[in-house]
Order: sequence, then structure tokens, then C-alpha cells
Amino acid sequence: MSTRKAQREATRERVLSAAERLFTARGFGSTTVREIAADASVSVGTVMAVGDKAAILVELFDRRVAALHAARAPMDEPGRAATPPGPLTDELLAVFEPFLALFYSDVDLARQYAATLVTGKYRAAVFTELAAVLRREIGEVLMRAGFPPEAAARGATTLHLAHLGSLFISAGTGARDPSKPVEDLISVVEFLTENQGRDQL
Repeated sequence: MSTRKAQREATRERVLSAAERLFTARGFGSTTVREIAADASVSVGTVMAVGDKAAILVELFDRRVAALHAARAPMDEPGRAATPPGPLTDELLAVFEPFLALFYSDVDLARQYAATLVTGKYRAAVFTELAAVLRREIGEVLMRAGFPPEAAARGATTLHLAHLGSLFISAGTGARDPSKPVEDLISVVEFLTENQGRDQL
């Protein structure tokens, strides 16, 4: 990496870090681009080169989600001793739990993130490449539980969409704890288990 590119990346990281601190401490709505610039010791134009507030928020959440996947990746490395499968519901909830914890660690900020996504104005990796990673992880759990590959892939899609839908509903209703999304996921897992091998799966 060239010196100039490295400097640009370092500046970008300063802006993102400053925005994250301010969004967490002051709230998204109360934070201005000028305050982000001051905290990062850059110009307002430099902040806008990274993105507007909403674009920065989306990137921050995408990074957090990517970090959760990366933390789990070493457990899937080839040659690692396989862990005997536990109850299917427990295994699947363990896949989703870090994302639920992330969402409910700052409900107001997460609600703003959800509101930003539904505008359709910002590309979010959580709907594209990160969605593919999560579906693969869910599918692997289902296959270990005995689902054929095709049924596991379809079940993973169903669970992923249920997960997203439940989070968006939770954000829209103002819920501040994950009990309802967890309850919804358990219901979907039970449905999949009851219908394993049937044509409708």
C-alpha cells in the first residue's frame, strides 16, 4: 500500500471511530457532521468524503457484523475437531445470539440503523455478502442435524429472513429486549424440525 493510500485509510478510520464514539455517547440524531470532523481532527469535507451520517452508520454496523462472523470463523477451520451437535434449537440460537446482543446493546442506534436500511438508499453488506455468510453458517448447523443439503439451504433462508423480519418488527414496536425475536426464532425452528423431509420444506 502506498503512503498516500495508507494515509487515506488512516484518516477514514479516524472518521469512523469518531462517529462511533459520538453516536454511542450522544445518539445519532444529536451528533452533527461538524462534531464528527472536530473529534477526528479533520475537515467537514473529509467526513463527507467517507459518507454522510447515515452511510457511516451503515458501515459501522456492517463492520460489527463482519467482526462477529470473523470471530466465529476459526471454529470452522479445516482440521479442527468437530463438536458433537447439541439440540438443534440451542445450536441455532447460538448462531443468532451475537447478532441479537449487538442489536440490543444500543437499541436506539440499532433502530436508526434499521430505519436507514429500509430507505433503500444505502448499500448494506448485511443484505448481501454478510447475509450469504450467515445463511451458510445456519445451513451447516441444519446439515449436522440431519437435514439434506437442499433442505438445509432452504431452511437457512427461512431462518435468516425470520431473523431479519423479527428484528425489524422489534425495532418498529420499540421493544428493548430480545425475548420476542428469540421466541419467533424458536417457533420457526420447531416448524422446520416438524416438517423435515416433507415436500413443503
